[in-house]
Amino acid sequence: MTTEEFKNMVIPYSVKLYPMLFRILKNEEETRDALQELMLRLWNRKEELVKCRNQSAYIVTMARNYSFDLLKKKRPETMDEKQEYRILNLEAGGTNSDTIERYENVRQVINDLPEKYQTVIQLRDVDGFSFDEIKEITGYEVANLRVILSRARQKVKQEIEKIYDYDTSGKYARQIL
Repeated sequence: MTTEEFKNMVIPYSVKLYPMLFRILKNEEETRDALQELMLRLWNRKEELVKCRNQSAYIVTMARNYSFDLLKKKRPETMDEKQEYRILNLEAGGTNSDTIERYENVRQVINDLPEKYQTVIQLRDVDGFSFDEIKEITGYEVANLRVILSRARQKVKQEIEKIYDYDTSGKYARQIL
């Protein structure tokens, strides 16, 4: 694989990998560093990549595994550092605490889903992958992915409605979703 082929085939994945890595690592600087290191590792394994039947799945799986490896190595942060990080991000983002609480609830519900539902909804709705790309990553057929995604969204909707069931009209839950 030449440098130009690498630039044209692999580098464009960085746009799609960034949200996934950020969701896992939860730190912008670490995500950028991880993405750079991942591209270097892919360059070093370019011969394996050429031989690979499903390059997209190989790249995404490698990125995912690498980010989980980083989490394992990462030392636990103290509560003060986490709180400071959240406060800085809240001020920079200009979002209010209600909005953040809603998104945290949705994220928690997604994290509590069975693995197959969680993977598909995160790849599609959070990371923005197309159905064809998700098919390559997971191995599920597109029709099956649509069913899984529909069921995952329905489960998220039901759980969010349970959390906000004090609103009898369901209007508040629909705003979140």
